[in-house]
Amino acid sequence: MDPALIAIIIFLGIFGFLFLVFILTHLRPLTFEEVRKLGAKRRNREIGIYFSFEKRETSVNKNFKKRMKPTGKFYKINKSLKEFPSIAAALLKYKKHEWCITAFEKDKNVFLIWLNKGKDRKSVSSLIPIEQIAEIANQNCAISILTFHNHPNPDPSYLNCTNPSQQDLQSAKYRSSVLNRHNLNLLSFVCERGRHFRYYFSSSDAFLPLPRFIEAINEVNGKSKSKNLSLHLERFF
Repeated sequence: MDPALIAIIIFLGIFGFLFLVFILTHLRPLTFEEVRKLGAKRRNREIGIYFSFEKRETSVNKNFKKRMKPTGKFYKINKSLKEFPSIAAALLKYKKHEWCITAFEKDKNVFLIWLNKGKDRKSVSSLIPIEQIAEIANQNCAISILTFHNHPNPDPSYLNCTNPSQQDLQSAKYRSSVLNRHNLNLLSFVCERGRHFRYYFSSSDAFLPLPRFIEAINEVNGKSKSKNLSLHLERFF
């Protein structure tokens, strides 16, 4: 017999034996900790689906882009969450100074944005205090805050300005501590040459709350050996 065929048969035999052992040892109900971890896995998957974005570049209204107020202004808009990061990156494309955009989202729709220009070419921050942003968001039943800023690149052929600075990371961490306390998510992006790069995400415990997923698992956990096995398989795959 062909040695390669023998090797395949042996491999399949070992795999089948190990899979049978797995089945026989995973017919029991999930433990409390296993339920919690599976609930967290389901929640993270749903969060990933909720915050899935278009990657391709897009274009924006040139007149709007020209009229963006450097000293800061609110603009009411109606854009889908999925496409908005590409829109924000397009608004900041080719800007020689740093600008920032703060976007308010609910139900996968961005309904309000704030824009302002930085004081120089090296730094920018929102002219609206983070506590005020949280207050405005809560008044409008927002779910998430998205922040964007550009890194002007003097030489795109040699320099990569898509990574956040240490100050960017520290600022995002501080903002998230405030916003999460107000039951708001935070997503932060760097934009360069019309593309967006997410570098920070922090979800509020109130967003797609973990207990909801745990409850759904507990409703079927222990009902039958087949359901138990299905939950165990979901844990690993």
